[in-house]
Amino acid sequence: MISTQLKRWMLVLSLIILVSVSLNVFAEETKVTWRLGGVHAVTTPETIGLNYFAKLVEEKTNGEMKIEVYPAGQLGDAVSMIENTIIGAQEMFANVMDWNQHVVKDFGIFAMCFAFSDLDHINRFMETDKYKQMEQEIINNGLRILAKNWYRLPRAMVTKFPVFSIEDVKGHTFRMPALETYFRVWEGLGVNPVEIPWAEAYSALERGIADGMDSPIGSIRGMGFYKVAPFITNTRHLMAPFNLLVSERAYQALDPELRSKLKEAAIEAGDYYTEMLVQEFEKDKMKMLDEGAVYVEISTRTFAQRSKEIAAEFEKKGLWSEGLFEYIQNL
Repeated sequence: MISTQLKRWMLVLSLIILVSVSLNVFAEETKVTWRLGGVHAVTTPETIGLNYFAKLVEEKTNGEMKIEVYPAGQLGDAVSMIENTIIGAQEMFANVMDWNQHVVKDFGIFAMCFAFSDLDHINRFMETDKYKQMEQEIINNGLRILAKNWYRLPRAMVTKFPVFSIEDVKGHTFRMPALETYFRVWEGLGVNPVEIPWAEAYSALERGIADGMDSPIGSIRGMGFYKVAPFITNTRHLMAPFNLLVSERAYQALDPELRSKLKEAAIEAGDYYTEMLVQEFEKDKMKMLDEGAVYVEISTRTFAQRSKEIAAEFEKKGLWSEGLFEYIQNL
């Protein structure tokens, strides 16, 4: 027979095991796991930056919070993911700031060619009360910009044909995102725009659905565009920052310390991303040239002048608030 003392020890041991298991289950239940959706391919700087952000979050929160990154449109196209983030079907979405126009129309100004001359110009605008009001409107609509310091290199044209002036693009079919400003700008330049999700852009070029597009110059190699459209024309017509969007409802549900760590990680990852782009581009450029790409620098004066005329037309049609383009030009 088992002695009374042994029975007591077995009971104590059972209680210890039960408490230990309960604590482990509780820990698993209280660990916060978020889903972050993106549209860029796995090998691009954008996805590398998002994975670095996820790593920082886990480190800074000692494992209390985990970010699962879903690149290359795994959670849907950009518009769907914006909507999903607002309703909480996913907690985060990362893309270029001009996509925010689907929530607040004034962000469409970031998709207006030559609205900004350089990154310093963008930063001056983002320090104004007018821009801060735009950010507040985003919050009022269920989203929050967690970090906007993910600075990209300017956009270039990637085409199957050589471009030596803006006249050369007339009549050609260009891949375009689902952004009204984008569509109308390029229509005004004589291009035939066709809406194609970013994740499908390579295939569209390869199959001849489009014979050109524009792209962040730092993403061309990672996406492989130069393999099917070898002419890279450095027009520098857009330079909107990449930004991390978070569901406002999910953000407010976090305790203050986790919110602080999340934002800290987002900003730190933005600095990493920006530095990585600058360091990697020259290497990427040389590799693309070695593989047959043609890199062209052209005067953009005519392009910029036509864009200003188009901007005035857009403002009359209400694509953004009256006077916004001129306000930015005068900063």
